[in-house]
Amino acid sequence: MQEALVRLLVYVPLLLLAMSAHEAAHAWAAFKRGDPTAKDLGRVTLLPFAHIDLWGSLILPGMLLALQAPFLFGYAKPTPVNPGLLRSPKRDFSLVALAGPGANLALALAFAGFGALAFRGFGIVSPEARLLVGTGILINVLLGWINLLPLPGLDGLKALYVFLPDEWCWRLQRGNQLLFPAMLFVLVLGLLNLALVPAFILGSGLCSAAGAGQPTL
Repeated sequence: MQEALVRLLVYVPLLLLAMSAHEAAHAWAAFKRGDPTAKDLGRVTLLPFAHIDLWGSLILPGMLLALQAPFLFGYAKPTPVNPGLLRSPKRDFSLVALAGPGANLALALAFAGFGALAFRGFGIVSPEARLLVGTGILINVLLGWINLLPLPGLDGLKALYVFLPDEWCWRLQRGNQLLFPAMLFVLVLGLLNLALVPAFILGSGLCSAAGAGQPTL
């Protein structure tokens, strides 16, 4: 019971921060490239309330924690982007797609830097702080990496639009609703664990460099 409470108090806020940074980066990048749609909706912010999806951001992670699932997963409301308002629609759409995972990598590095300074620089000994730093690193690395997978609806596929014919881009964009069947297919085939190996290697390396423990998500 105590372990579940600790996970709830540490994991969920960090997951909300990671998702908020991800979506805010999309909104900010779109605004910088000429599309103010998401900015006008208040999405250029780290406040979770602007990005929360009731099911994906609260209920699903809460259920996984309550059931003591071996992993934590969640998602936020997609950031609206109007390619027609972007200065260079295909190129800028790909840049906007990469901004989200880029923000997660930056956050992971920030957690790692803080941990290295606190634990190795100042010699702070605190299991709670190590859990906080390690969780912050892993959540951001995993969220960023998963979104870079070239699956329908994920940033990894959208980042490839710049290299594809226009007709392919529009067809792929209309296939965003296939994300969950695609993820289920990947899970059933056992490919997700294989695809996440580089993320766990990077996350483990950053946790080690920070002097933080590697939590189980």
